[in-house]
Amino acid sequence: MPLSGDGNEALSALDPRCITAIAGALQQSWPGSATLNPANLGLDASLDRHHAFLSAIQGLCDRGLLAYEALLIGIGGPEVRDATLTARGRALLQNKRFRAAA
Repeated sequence: MPLSGDGNEALSALDPRCITAIAGALQQSWPGSATLNPANLGLDASLDRHHAFLSAIQGLCDRGLLAYEALLIGIGGPEVRDATLTARGRALLQNKRFRAAA
């Protein structure tokens, strides 16, 4: 799905709570990287939330907004190591209109 306009439409299919949590954590660690999992993002530990987290990570990565070193899925849930926003991702996700839409 290509980004259109300001990109909000392309991200609307993803869980806004996950996107907001991921973007916030990565903005705080910019220009470095961070380890992300539902627990350290303040998301509940339900299986549905884990799926939403994974979908958000995949969607952001597929759109060129996020890069990461490793994705681990284990008994403790999914974990993304050394995640960072790309320059494109940082520009889009710090956009005030996007934050208001999320």
